Amino acid sequence: MNRIRRMALGLGILAVVVAGSVFVYQSAAPDTRHRSEFALADLDGTMRAISDYDGQVIVLNFWATWCGPCRKEIPMLVAAQKQWGNRGLQVIGIAIDDHALSADFADRYTINYPVLAAPIEGARIQDRYTQPGTPAGVLPYTAIIDRHGQVVAQIAGALTHDQLATQIKPLLAEPTPTD
Repeated sequence: MNRIRRMALGLGILAVVVAGSVFVYQSAAPDTRHRSEFALADLDGTMRAISDYDGQVIVLNFWATWCGPCRKEIPMLVAAQKQWGNRGLQVIGIAIDDHALSADFADRYTINYPVLAAPIEGARIQDRYTQPGTPAGVLPYTAIIDRHGQVVAQIAGALTHDQLATQIKPLLAEPTPTD
């Protein structure tokens, strides 16, 4: 019996040490992850890869023409691209929608950033960027990627100008990485 108690005590101590080590490792690990690579055609048929925008701060926005909050958010993204594009911001829209509907929408809203329309592949890409615990398919959905390709924020739902500014201004202040 004494031997069983010692073994149980030893296993208990081992479990506490392992749990503590995992906690320390996770606490020390950065909260970011590298962006997921992809390439899709834009509304003009030109293939665009996320890596085409290396060194820029990327606002990757998933939306659809039928999404009310998306329609309210897009003018703010157009203004953000105009305001901060010359400082290294690149908004990229991925329409989880029909190509023709997305093209008409982009014209109507005078979207000044690349729009990639792919209902099925776009949804797959969104899944790769969606934070664990977020319901699948939430629109609008935005991932913010720093100049080094690290996903630094994931936002479900419409962003305001102030929320976006809070996220991207520190990232735009960072120097552009050199190759």
